[in-house]
Amino acid sequence: MFTIALSTFKEIYRKKIFHFIGILTILYLILLTIIFKFINRNLASNDGMLNVIVNLSSTISIVGFYFSSMLVGFLTIMLSIGIVSSELENGTILTILTKPIKRREYILGKYLGTAFLVILYSVILYTAIIIISTISKISIIETFGLKLLTKGLLFFILQPLTILSLALYGSTRFKTLNNGILIMAIYILGLMGGVMEQIGVYINNESLSTIGIISSLISPFEVTYRKMISTIFTSLGSFNLFTGFGIPEKSTTPSVWMMVYVCVYLVFFIFMSVKKFVKKDIG
Repeated sequence: MFTIALSTFKEIYRKKIFHFIGILTILYLILLTIIFKFINRNLASNDGMLNVIVNLSSTISIVGFYFSSMLVGFLTIMLSIGIVSSELENGTILTILTKPIKRREYILGKYLGTAFLVILYSVILYTAIIIISTISKISIIETFGLKLLTKGLLFFILQPLTILSLALYGSTRFKTLNNGILIMAIYILGLMGGVMEQIGVYINNESLSTIGIISSLISPFEVTYRKMISTIFTSLGSFNLFTGFGIPEKSTTPSVWMMVYVCVYLVFFIFMSVKKFVKKDIG
């Protein structure tokens, strides 16, 4: 299993899409640095701006982490949609499975190898945002505290791992192109569902909120981002997308049970991937 995981890690690292995302990430971090520097320069000449800085730290954190989570999600989808199906299509899997490797070990190795790279990328990106804010003197660490940021990192990592489990299952059932379209559609459904749920809560529209919740159950990826943000903002009060920072009257913070559901969702699709592949005719 660990041999497959190491092989998968090396294979993914050599892919052009990984290098493309790496370049895109560097450009994104440069742009974020410029934004931080610009804001800091405008605040430097003002006195008594502590509350403004805190609110700006909050806003920048949301923007930075939001687009970062999308980058990680996009990378995970692009790397995992053909994780099994591509080897089925080109026939290389026949060579791999002639060795003393069980099919269960093959699937778990594929997941672990991809997961390790995704986790590594997520940690680097998350840490880079914190470092950039610190260098720019709009420190996220000072505003939120290292403990809450560490908790937030766990939810930041949970999102791509959940996407990966679904993509892995899809890769055992569908061709690479079809799986890519399906996973991307489900990912977008989650983004739309999250917005619908928040709007529904804000305008007291129960039907719209219910549709958003159902969408989030099918695609719980955006939920983990909201949980990350709500965890980080615990020390400063609740945050609402529409009313702004510090308004506690309405909240769409995911519950603990929703996080349990996400974990079950992740494990379920890994289990189904193994079960499907064990019975799959690859001859």
